[in-house]
Formats: sequence, structure tokens, C-alpha cells
Amino acid sequence: MDLDLGLVADFLVLVREEHYGRAAGRLHLTSSALTKRIQRLERQVGVALVERGPTGVLAVTPAGRRFAIAAEPLIAQADAARESARDTPARHTLRIGVPAGLGAVLRQTHMAGIAREIRRGFPETRLVRHDIALPALTRCLLEHRIDVLWNMAPVRHPAVDSYPLSASARIGVVAARHPLADAETMNVEDFSKQPILYNPACADEWMNQFWLGDVRSRREARLIEIDAGDFTRVLRRTVDGTAVMATFAEIAPLLGPGLRVVTLTGAAPVVFHIACRRTDRRGAVHALLKAFQAFGPRLL
Repeated sequence: MDLDLGLVADFLVLVREEHYGRAAGRLHLTSSALTKRIQRLERQVGVALVERGPTGVLAVTPAGRRFAIAAEPLIAQADAARESARDTPARHTLRIGVPAGLGAVLRQTHMAGIAREIRRGFPETRLVRHDIALPALTRCLLEHRIDVLWNMAPVRHPAVDSYPLSASARIGVVAARHPLADAETMNVEDFSKQPILYNPACADEWMNQFWLGDVRSRREARLIEIDAGDFTRVLRRTVDGTAVMATFAEIAPLLGPGLRVVTLTGAAPVVFHIACRRTDRRGAVHALLKAFQAFGPRLL
């Protein structure tokens, strides 16, 4: 059976709202109509995507979470195809860089709000998301591959300006069969004694916080080097149980059954930033920065 992208888009709204009534209101549907549409999608996919409750509150199943992650790019590509087919091209196309594998974390709901803010002053602006390989997060702006970068740390370069947005707690992630899988909570200093994943090709300003460089020195760290260009590959490497990883709390709902979360006490938060080239004076770019800052606390 073919996959109905309209149903997929409705499901993504339901995942963000986590409530049938609120999602139905956003989609201008009744709750009953939305329920039927999600059931049709589940028949097309062949698995249960949500667990329903009598009050309309739902839990997304692990299969539903995985489907949502994979579906976001489908909807984005469909939107881009519609834009390219229109007679009048956008006057401004702004390219937003996102660390590869983290597009699902930057909530589409708030991206739509950011787009609306931009279009108040620049009505013919189109926003396009680009996934950036982790080792390229610093140079992608300098190489003019994107216009702004949403990242888990400021970019440390004299030609780049970075602005803080929202903060997120740091957590540990371990394999389901790891000795710490049932720990639930532990001190960050104790967690940092574990072998921890580390990509030496990534910039220190954001790699340090993920191998917990602020907790103990590099000399004391037990770093396991990996060559991972996107976040998904880092998670896959964690599943094999050889090493652990540290990351930010909003990734937890996206983890598969082979991984477990460990709450880290005493860990400094991860602060997200939006960055642009210092010499970029375009009004649309600065309107985009202001929109990100306005939505910052709600982006995650």
C-alpha cells in the first residue's frame, strides 16, 4: 500500500502535540477524524505508532518514534518539491545548518513559527535545512555552504558570531547490556571514568562537552576514537557496548531499544547556539537570528 504523505504530516503534528485534541485543533479536524487518519496510517505502515488513552493523552510507541525521525525528511522534501514547482521563486532562500542526525530534535512546529516571523519582514523567504557532517560544523559557515548554523555550542572562529539559545541537561547513554544500564542516575564524575566515545575530527568547543572534558582532563579520560559523521552512527556505535556517550536530554525519546539513559548529576548543561558569518549583513539573515532567539527556550 502506498504511503499517504498527508497522513504522515498529520502524525508528525500529533507527535509534537502529544494530545489528540490539541493536534486536531491545529489541523482543523475533529479528534475522531484525526484518530481515523492515524489508524489509516498505521495500516499503511503495518505497526502501531501510538498508544491511545481515554483522555486523548498518548504515548508514541518506539516504532512511532523511529518512524517520526525517518518521516521528517520525507515531508521536508515534499515541501521543497512544492516550492520548486511554483511559478514565483522565493526572493530569499536561507540555508539553516543542523548537525547531521539531529534534524528531528529541532522541532518542526517551532521551525514553522520561525518561518512565520521571518516572512513578516521578508515575505518571499524560504527556509531550507541542511544536515551538516559533524566534523564540518565549523567550516560550513566559512565555506558559505549555509547561512546560519544551529549547534550544540558556539563556533569558536573570529569570522563567526554565535548567540546562545536554549539550554538542555546532559545525560549519559549506554547500551542496554552495559553494566550501567540499570543505574538510572549517577554522578557525572563517576560516569566520566567509563570509556567514552570521541571523534578527534570534530571541533573541541562542542566535542569537549560530549566526552566530559569539563569534568576531568584529557590525560585522565578513557577516550575511544570513532569516525562518525552523523549522530545516528554515534548511537549505533554505543549500542555495541564498548563505550558510553554523553549527550543532551532531548535525544532520549529518540533512542532505540538497544540503549538506556543515565541521568548525570552535577553535569553542566548543553547550551545551544545559533551562528552566522560576522560579515553577513543581509536583513533576512539577521531577522532569522532574532526569530531563533525569540523561539530559543521553546526550540527543544
